[in-house]
Amino acid sequence: MIRYLPSTKKDVAANPKARCIRGVVFDMDGTLTTSMTEHLVMMRRVINVPDGMRTLEYVDTCLEGEEREEAHRRIIEIETDAMAHMELSPGLVELMEFLYDNDIRTAVITRNSRLAVDHLLNNVISKQPHKHKGLFKFDPILDRSFKPTKPSPDSLLHVSRVWGIPPEQLMMVGDHGDDLLCGVRAGSISALLRYPDNRVFESKAHVVVDRISELVEHLSNGFDVDMSITGDDDVGV
Repeated sequence: MIRYLPSTKKDVAANPKARCIRGVVFDMDGTLTTSMTEHLVMMRRVINVPDGMRTLEYVDTCLEGEEREEAHRRIIEIETDAMAHMELSPGLVELMEFLYDNDIRTAVITRNSRLAVDHLLNNVISKQPHKHKGLFKFDPILDRSFKPTKPSPDSLLHVSRVWGIPPEQLMMVGDHGDDLLCGVRAGSISALLRYPDNRVFESKAHVVVDRISELVEHLSNGFDVDMSITGDDDVGV
């Protein structure tokens, strides 16, 4: 086990070389927002994604021409329907307040479309009380146009380079095994937002919470990390 020290502004100032979290990177659906599992299940069913394959992987590598275009069209349709139900994850504002107050940088890595990302920013976050809007300073925001997508660590390593922060000082937060594998393979801390239907992914998480605001306690007080967790094997789709 390795101990990560508190990530508060005060603690970092007192010990600038401490092992702690200096940047938090979020998945979108099911992490920044409430779970969209039913839409993801519908997407796989409509496109006939084979068991064991990821949706985008199947569409981009197994389909061609009009069939691929039709699959992408159906994906956008389902994502657009999901936007109508998009809400911020309970406890997110509390976490964002902590990150903002302690100068911890934030970014987003999602396999969703830019259209869905813009909806989150312009139609969900924008409706927050004025005092909360300034908390959501995600930069960079990488949608599925950044290749390769999760579970590849490339997107998280890109954030690491842009920020100039070592991967081991980043936390990747998500609700799916691919979010966790992205984090582990980059050498970062992986944090699982747990739901009743995603417990199978716990084996790839350094940190597990049932409400996203619970991360405040970990970042405030420090936490122990099992560094034996690896990204060598898959955890399902």
